[in-house]
Amino acid sequence: MNPFFNPDQLKTYIENMQKPFLQGMPFKPEDIQKYVMDTVSQFMPDFLKNDNIAFKRTQPESEVQVFETHDFVIARIPTRFDSNLRPRLSMDSYHLYVKGLPDRNEELKLQLPCPVKPKYAKAEYKNGILEVRMLKQGPEATREINIDEWL
Repeated sequence: MNPFFNPDQLKTYIENMQKPFLQGMPFKPEDIQKYVMDTVSQFMPDFLKNDNIAFKRTQPESEVQVFETHDFVIARIPTRFDSNLRPRLSMDSYHLYVKGLPDRNEELKLQLPCPVKPKYAKAEYKNGILEVRMLKQGPEATREINIDEWL
C-alpha cells in the first residue's frame, strides 16, 4: 500500500470540496430536472413545447442549415426537384453556391464557418434534403520565409 495515499483523507477532501457547490441545490434527480426546466421556461418561455421535455427545433425545416463537426462542414438545404432537373453546385474554400433550385430564382450563396477543401466535397439528396458534406481544411504547417536582401 502506498504510504502517501490515505483513502479516508481523500474521501474527506472530496466531501469538503463538494460542500460549497451543493449548498442550496436540490439533491434528487427529479428536483434537479424540475429546477432546470423551470429556469429554462422562465428565461426562454418559447423554448419548451407543452411543458414536455421535448425541445422545439431551433430552425424550421424550410431553412438552410450550415454547421460543422470535427472534420466536416455540412450544409443541409430542404428542396424538392425532379430527377431530370438537378441543381448545380460549385464552391470555393469559403462559400457554397447552389444554382437551379426550383423554389429559388436566384443563386443561393452560403458563407461557410471555416475553410474547406472543395476537391473532397460530396453531395447527396435524400428525403427532400440536399446535403453537402465538405472536408475542413486543416491548419497549415509553419513555413520559414527567406529574406532575399538584407540592408
